Amino acid sequence: MELYQINTFVVVAEEGHLTRAAERLHASQPTVSAHVKGLEEELETRLFIRTPKGMQLTEAGERLFIRAQGVLKAVRDLKLEARNMGGELVGDLSLGLNTDAEYLRIVPLLNSLSEQHPKITLQIQQSASSSVQEAIRRGRLDCGFIFGPPRHKDIHAVLLETTRFYVAVPDVWRDRMEHGMQALAELPWILDPGDNPVQQLTTPFFDSLGFKPRNFLEVDGDEVIRVLVAAGKGISFMRQNELDMANRFGKVHAMPFDALAIDLHFVCLRRHDQDPVMQAVIDHVTKVWST
Repeated sequence: MELYQINTFVVVAEEGHLTRAAERLHASQPTVSAHVKGLEEELETRLFIRTPKGMQLTEAGERLFIRAQGVLKAVRDLKLEARNMGGELVGDLSLGLNTDAEYLRIVPLLNSLSEQHPKITLQIQQSASSSVQEAIRRGRLDCGFIFGPPRHKDIHAVLLETTRFYVAVPDVWRDRMEHGMQALAELPWILDPGDNPVQQLTTPFFDSLGFKPRNFLEVDGDEVIRVLVAAGKGISFMRQNELDMANRFGKVHAMPFDALAIDLHFVCLRRHDQDPVMQAVIDHVTKVWST
C-alpha cells in the first residue's frame, strides 16, 4: 500500500467525482482510477460504488475514509514536526491576489516577511475571489485573499477588514447625484461578472432601491472599470483607493451607502494553517493589516 494511493482515495471521496479528483491531483482520470483500483485490490475491499452522479463510498469505504484521513494527518504532523525542529523557516508558497497589490498591502507584506524569514518566498498570481478558493482546494494555490466568506468548510479564513464600497459616478453626471439613485438608473452601469462576491452585493442593493440597471456593461478587471468610469462611460462600485486611482484619469464622485460593505479574508486550506511556513505568512499578513 502506497501513500499516494491513500491520498487519491481521500481526494476521490472528498470530491465524489473522478474528473474533479483528477484535476485536483493534477493527474489523468485513468491514473486516478488505477490508484483506487490498486488500493481496493490490496485491501480486498470495494471502496466506491460508481453511479451516474459520481463516486459514492460504500459502507466499508466510509469507515476506511476516516482511517485514511488519519493516516494523511499523521504524515502532515510528521512533516510539521520536522520543520519545527529546524532553525530557519524555508519554503515557497503561491499566493493568489483577488484585487490590486497596493490595496492588499503586498509590498509591506513582502518587506515584513523578508526581514524575519528571508528564505520564505511568495509566488504571486492574480485571480478572482471565487477562483482563488477553487485553486487552493485543488492545490494550484497555497493561500490568497478573497472578498466574502469561504464557500467551503475546508478553507481556513482570517478576517482582515470589512471593506466599504461606494457608487462611483463620473463628473459628467454629477448634477444627477443631487436627485438620488433613481436619477442614475437609466444611465450606463459597469459591473463585474455575476460570480464575483463583490458583485453579489449589488443585487440586494438595487432591490432595496427598487430598480435594476437595464443598460450595463460587464467588465472583468478593476483597472479597466476605473478607467471607463473616469472617462465618463458608466457608473460602477469602487473602494476608496480605487476612487483615488480613478481620479488620476478623470473626476469621479463617491456616493456612500451602508449596504455596500463586504469582509476581506486571507485564506488557505484548513489542514495547512498550522504548517510553520504558512503560519509565518498568516502572522505577517495579520501584522501588516493591523497597522
